[in-house]
Amino acid sequence: MKSQTHNQKDEIWLLLDSRGVGGIETHILQLAQGLKQFQRSVRVIFLCKYEQNHPLTIALNNANISYRFLDGTLRELLDYTRHHCPRVIHSHGYKAAIYSRLLRLSLLTSHQKIRFINTFHAGEIGKGKLALYDIIDRWSARFSHHNFAVSNLISQRVPSQTTVLNNFIDTTNLKPSAGDLIAFVGRLSHEKAPDRFIDLAKQYPDYPFHTYGSGPMEQELIKHLPNNVIFHGHQDSMDTIWNDIGLLIICSRYEGLPMTALEAMGRGIPVISTPVGNISKLIQSEMNGWVVKPEDLSKTLSHWLELSPINKVEIQHAAQRTIQDRFSSNTVIPQILKIYEV
Repeated sequence: MKSQTHNQKDEIWLLLDSRGVGGIETHILQLAQGLKQFQRSVRVIFLCKYEQNHPLTIALNNANISYRFLDGTLRELLDYTRHHCPRVIHSHGYKAAIYSRLLRLSLLTSHQKIRFINTFHAGEIGKGKLALYDIIDRWSARFSHHNFAVSNLISQRVPSQTTVLNNFIDTTNLKPSAGDLIAFVGRLSHEKAPDRFIDLAKQYPDYPFHTYGSGPMEQELIKHLPNNVIFHGHQDSMDTIWNDIGLLIICSRYEGLPMTALEAMGRGIPVISTPVGNISKLIQSEMNGWVVKPEDLSKTLSHWLELSPINKVEIQHAAQRTIQDRFSSNTVIPQILKIYEV
């Protein structure tokens, strides 16, 4: 457990249930770093420790951000909250959200004044138990003091009032990429549509296509892999890899506002994306990237490859400016703090 010396009663807790690093974990890291830059005490609370070493803790240690693993029970979360009494508990993901609302109900008779905030991240609707948890999450949203959503579509699915909030990244130390690789970055799952990326690669046999990530579709994709696709597997961190990438392809079926798009564009890497979630708020076609139908991915990639170096640089710079002006910690964190401090 990482620790800091500060007033625990002023702490902001970022609550999640996590087995690895994905969009939610990346968002939480950016949020924690942003809050710290605004001189707030922040701690990441993991509901349960599934593996000996969670990859997110490496980044948290490097950023000197406190964290704590609990045993997965509501009882320990309740006891830990009563003992430390944070100022805000901000939940991320359906399980953390449900736990936080049960926690709020459990504390109704106490004198602890805690703000319970939640962010809805998921654009896809799960199946089986996940679908049930999704329903409980959405319909119990009224028990949070405030709810954020990372896209309009996600917000519309929540019966309670939500605030659509831009995802964001810290742009302070980002360096422009010098790479030229065509890449897919994300979970190899149905909603992320890596199969579309593989199909795209088959149409360009003379160009290498790189995938970074793992997931349930991995083994099936490998069976039909063309020679020009390189699988790099799961990455604990993309920080050193972004510099090799020159173009990011997002071919998702469902999204909110993908963190990978922000990470790429913040480094001057243009994005070709399908029209999912709030991606159209981020990308203006022909200005800082492209938003196209799945069937137009190939045509748009050809267009990028044929652009002059001058035109490519213009798009790269525009992508970077978009993130700095509208999707950076300096822009979004003050909006979140206003809700925390009501």
